[in-house]
Amino acid sequence: MGIQTRHAENEDGSDILELWHGFTDHLSRFDDRYGHSDQADERWLRYFENQLVDSKYGTVLLAEVDGEDDPVGVLEARVMGDHPIFRLANHGYIHGLFVREEHRGAGVAGELLDAAAVWFKQEPRAVDYYRIDVLADDDTAAKMLESHGLDPVELVYEERL
Repeated sequence: MGIQTRHAENEDGSDILELWHGFTDHLSRFDDRYGHSDQADERWLRYFENQLVDSKYGTVLLAEVDGEDDPVGVLEARVMGDHPIFRLANHGYIHGLFVREEHRGAGVAGELLDAAAVWFKQEPRAVDYYRIDVLADDDTAAKMLESHGLDPVELVYEERL
């Protein structure tokens, strides 16, 4: 199976939204607060078209495979600024990574991560590292990221009030 990645363009909006619906469905299995919210589609499309298409500091990458008409994976990447106190310099952040279930385990996520790493390293971004969040009970995602060379560095705790 040949996998290609590319930067999304305005006309990819509806395909990306379909993938994000799959992502929110996946996340909501672990925590229902991650379900798709009302007006999410319209809000995200505006954000995508105005902030991510042709942006120096944000992008959406799509994965396509031979023989498929629609993208099978998506990744949103952005550059985050320096922390005001810590020595956490500009760094990359992946705000979502999703691969259709029938294509998982075939290297699609790894190709998206590799493409994001290339994008993060290029000028004007030139960041030294990137981060991605995984929900605590999503062991499959954590194992995939660790097998791709990423290390866990923080734990986030919460108390529901």
